[in-house]
Amino acid sequence: MAALQYVEEPDYAALIIRRTYKDLALPGAIMERAYKWLKPTDAHWNGQDKIWTFPSGATLTFGYLQHYNDIYNYQGSEFQFIAFDELTQFLPGEYSYLHSRLRRLEGSEIPIRMRAGSNPGGIGHEWVKREFIHGNKPFIPSGYKDNPYLDQEEYSKALDKLDHITRQP
Repeated sequence: MAALQYVEEPDYAALIIRRTYKDLALPGAIMERAYKWLKPTDAHWNGQDKIWTFPSGATLTFGYLQHYNDIYNYQGSEFQFIAFDELTQFLPGEYSYLHSRLRRLEGSEIPIRMRAGSNPGGIGHEWVKREFIHGNKPFIPSGYKDNPYLDQEEYSKALDKLDHITRQP
């Protein structure tokens, strides 16, 4: 939802990143959820490029970084909002490079924002923990009970199947 905050502004561009295109396209994943939210609106979906374009001209792009060099697919791009979905699946260099794509036109009131969500584990677990939990960057912990739309009882049963280390908060 944060990616959609400024879609009424003509120069606004948002990017949501996952490790692979397949991660973006899974049932119930972020791209499908956005499609359900935005299909009834005046926004236009370009399925080939994975971009929503709003009547103002603002865009919401879904992208991926399957390989480290995929960061260069975004060279020359300009975004005011970038979100990493499952940050622990990424390396610190991928995360830091995308910061260089955050910019806006002079005089623009659109805020520049980088956001990330994640679960424990993954190749980036240690650097994310060091950076956000033990570091001085903003970190807001969240659990499944914070999502009022989730069938919490059933999800809790599914989580009970995990080993005790993965299941730890």
